Amino acid sequence: MGHIHIAYLGERKNEIRYRGYWDAISQLALPINRELIIDTPLSTEGGYQATKRLLSSKSRVTALFCANDLTAIGAMKAAVEAGLSVPEKLSVIGIDDIETSQYTTPMLTTIHIPMEELGIMTAKILIDRIETGKRIPMKVELPFRLIKRESCAPPPRT
Repeated sequence: MGHIHIAYLGERKNEIRYRGYWDAISQLALPINRELIIDTPLSTEGGYQATKRLLSSKSRVTALFCANDLTAIGAMKAAVEAGLSVPEKLSVIGIDDIETSQYTTPMLTTIHIPMEELGIMTAKILIDRIETGKRIPMKVELPFRLIKRESCAPPPRT
């Protein structure tokens, strides 16, 4: 979409979603601005407070990458309260594709994570470990997909 100033809102420690953000910023050769990385709880209140803090810092930002949908919903509320229309002035994306994300105004663009498949895979791995006693670290990758709704648009022209 052309965004350059993309903030991350979410937890950082041991958080694979933060690493994904960092990898994407690096791969796209976007400028790294640590002021746009806000460590916050993965909750509606966390997203709300983090966005208020980010917007009051006067750092230039055109998009928010939120570590989950609840954080994104709180971020959208703070943006609207600050007078920024989503997505015309600020794009917001979440992760998880929770049901509530399609009932926000605007409807939240999100990354769908196959939670049922994730749960089944986790249970199988746990059962296998219990039965065999093996504790081999595993990396399991499940498919995800972008659910394009209404909260993202190209950055505003300056």
